[in-house]
Amino acid sequence: MSGKKRTNNTELKTKVGEAKNAEVAGSYFSAAILYKEALVLAKKLGNSELIKLCKSKSVEMNKKSIDSGNGFKEYKFSYEFSEKQKEDLKKFMIGFLKEKDKTVVLKRIGLSSFFIPKVDQIELIAKNNMPISHIFATLNSISNQGHNLRGGSLGGYSWFMSMYDINQENIMSMLSNLIYSLIYKNQYGDNMKISEINDYFSQSQLFNDSQLKIVKVGLKKYYEEDYVSALHILVPQFESFLLSVVEKLGINIVALDTSMDMATRTKVLSERDFDSQDFINIFGKDFCKQIKFILFEPMGYKLRHKIAHGEISANECNFQNATLILYLYLVVLARVVKK
Repeated sequence: MSGKKRTNNTELKTKVGEAKNAEVAGSYFSAAILYKEALVLAKKLGNSELIKLCKSKSVEMNKKSIDSGNGFKEYKFSYEFSEKQKEDLKKFMIGFLKEKDKTVVLKRIGLSSFFIPKVDQIELIAKNNMPISHIFATLNSISNQGHNLRGGSLGGYSWFMSMYDINQENIMSMLSNLIYSLIYKNQYGDNMKISEINDYFSQSQLFNDSQLKIVKVGLKKYYEEDYVSALHILVPQFESFLLSVVEKLGINIVALDTSMDMATRTKVLSERDFDSQDFINIFGKDFCKQIKFILFEPMGYKLRHKIAHGEISANECNFQNATLILYLYLVVLARVVKK
């Protein structure tokens, strides 16, 4: 064994020992950080036994730190609109409610840039307003299940995602209020019927017959306020729908499967697609980021992964999240024209 490897093994054992001591002392936040650092060393050395230990201990310590209320802090941010902004926003929303042609309303919602966070603006705000804690402090953003989130220990990225989340939360609130008013409580005209949404989806000619049939079931469940069923139908179908749309626009969606022999299959939509120039050219950088945040981003809503792997909670199956997915469809339907 080389001197360097002996040194690394000694460092690993020391780090694990420090983590165990912190755990015994009840310093769960410190223990989580130390187990995470030990995990990095164990992975470099290929120590499978300690990789397994450090992975499980890192999650366990994160959970205990949350339960104890020490170490981790849950950050909440808010943004207050000025009176003029509130008045302008009210006029903007009333414009949708007064429109009698529901096809026009749905298309305008999909075309409006108002409901999409602006990445460049948020990056600039985040860069100029990063708190000192995100520059120097030890950060460890975690999920409710105790898992370390990718990018959560990077101060700049973590702060940007916090700023993005503020924007998306504000948008989600306004969008949900608008859609709710259009469907259930339109003071300026008739409520939007499910038949009108179904017709709008059908007229786009972007769905194949099978997709449209299933999506209409999801829309029916949405109108019935069965958001568990609506999300579990509409989210997977959006993935299939989006892939078929980009294929129509010339993007190759065939993937190789070489697990047994040389075979092909339809590719699986992933967050990497929304960083690709092909997708950005079609949908724009801002909308690609929004889809990624809603469906995939670990520090976002991650609805696609949560639904696919059975991790979504009953509380997350709500009107707002279901409306967000409906909105994603509306943007694609409004901005992509069948050739």
